[in-house]
Amino acid sequence: MIIISFLPILIVFIIVAFGIGIMRSNTKVSLGTRKIRWILGGYTFILAIATVISLSILPNYKNDQKVATAAEMNKIENAQNRAVNNLYSGNLDDLDKEFFEKKKWSFSTDKKSLDIVLKEGETGIMSVLAERKTENDGEIEASYYIGKSYIDGVDFTDKLHSPELLLNGQKLTVNNPPLVTVSFSRFSPGFAYSQFSKGGHVTQENRSSVIGLDFILLKVPNDMEINGDIIWINE
Repeated sequence: MIIISFLPILIVFIIVAFGIGIMRSNTKVSLGTRKIRWILGGYTFILAIATVISLSILPNYKNDQKVATAAEMNKIENAQNRAVNNLYSGNLDDLDKEFFEKKKWSFSTDKKSLDIVLKEGETGIMSVLAERKTENDGEIEASYYIGKSYIDGVDFTDKLHSPELLLNGQKLTVNNPPLVTVSFSRFSPGFAYSQFSKGGHVTQENRSSVIGLDFILLKVPNDMEINGDIIWINE
């Protein structure tokens, strides 16, 4: 760990020493060559300063995860849409393949009816899907499912918040999750390198974004009357 932290300082020291060596050379040279040396020395100092500044603004957290390509994200997005369409018709086979269950709730109630109130938030209104259980156990089960989301090929799904569910009497209120602010920096090859390197292009394939689908799946007792703007499955 000590060697890693000392390496940038050593690099800056070598650059500065090299620049001083160029400017203070005692070799007899012409006026034009001397100007070139001063230019090179000045450039070296600028490079050293830029190195120090760059090191000071590096992020504290480094994410080494693989950056998804546009083709990969397009495949994920299509799979999510297909899974949701199947879900509408009562087919839950692809649910756990394309989505993950971020949060679960369970409410006990003796009410025979339930009013679902969807609160509009910064991200709109949450989609709520519901299905009836075979038993009348007085338990309302809810799961929040979310698909993968990418910004410029970087997966930030785990940064997303969950909605809030509150049961008061026979009213179930669904508060939409708040917006998430994600700040990150990416280093990529310059144009001069990219156009000649293998696989390099002016517009890189992986620069794209996908906002994953999300929804709440409710499981309610068989004899419970449900009121609200929801989508029934298996009915």
